Amino acid sequence: MKKFVWIIVAAAALFAVSCSVGQPAVQETGKPDMSRMPEDIGQWEAEVNADFERVIAALGTDEALTVMNEYDTKYGTNLAETFLPEINAARASGKGSSNYPPLTDLPVNRDGAIYLSGGATDLVGNVIGWVAPKNLPGGYYHGGALDLNKADPNNPDVPCVQTAIPKGAGYETVNDWRGKVNVCVLNPKTTLDAAKLDNAQNQMDYYCKPSNTNMEYGFFKNAINIFNVVTKEDMYTWYCTKVAWHVYNRYGLDIDSNSTLVDFTKSGLYGLVSAYYKTIYFYSSSKANAAINAYVADARKKIVLAEEIMLSPHLVKVYEKIRE
Repeated sequence: MKKFVWIIVAAAALFAVSCSVGQPAVQETGKPDMSRMPEDIGQWEAEVNADFERVIAALGTDEALTVMNEYDTKYGTNLAETFLPEINAARASGKGSSNYPPLTDLPVNRDGAIYLSGGATDLVGNVIGWVAPKNLPGGYYHGGALDLNKADPNNPDVPCVQTAIPKGAGYETVNDWRGKVNVCVLNPKTTLDAAKLDNAQNQMDYYCKPSNTNMEYGFFKNAINIFNVVTKEDMYTWYCTKVAWHVYNRYGLDIDSNSTLVDFTKSGLYGLVSAYYKTIYFYSSSKANAAINAYVADARKKIVLAEEIMLSPHLVKVYEKIRE
């Protein structure tokens, strides 16, 4: 009889072990056991990836705080704290409309002028605004380039600022920019060749015109995929400052300063990448840090941000209003 009991016990133990092999250890709290190496790296990474995809999809939405808190609770990260300013702004502003009076003194008199905007109120629904570094006063993350030939001094609702809109590359109006929270205007430091600038703007108009919809809007390829940052040279996926950069690049000037004053470690993008790699490689801080540093170095080369344009040696600030 005792022998039979021991056989049953041994069988049960063997069954328990066989069921646990390849499964991430889960504590009674429901959290994964991150005190030791995962038994199945592939399964662990698949689980983290699925949870992280939900975080990325929630950026700029009302679900952001809930999803980030769930991820933080499960993995011990601090995403909700990192994005608290954006989350609070989204809650306070609803649809993101500014309550500030229009900037009627906004200069609209220099062809090729670069407009930059920032401010928490405008962040709602704007994924780029959530992830861009905001190191400098004004918190600038949005941008565009003025095509003065398209502007109408008697009609501020005429599309004339080449930027990005939901379809991809597109136009905004003077009134759109008068309604921004924080605004900075940068003029070329030197007199530009009018014919060359017109040609650059006309080339960009091919993508900005409303009839051209063969493109997408985004900071990343394939919707929201932070591991596939769109390059400046890409001609299908557009974001605002990339459009402004293209105008000048086609003219022959690179206005991406790549300034070290733009600290990527103080960006939402860094917060996301850091949380991801420190979760998926929790068992190796050196591996996590190496992955984070490699990502930042690659992103610096590929993207152009509002603050990088602001610090371009080819441009000079002629106007600025910071209201929050």
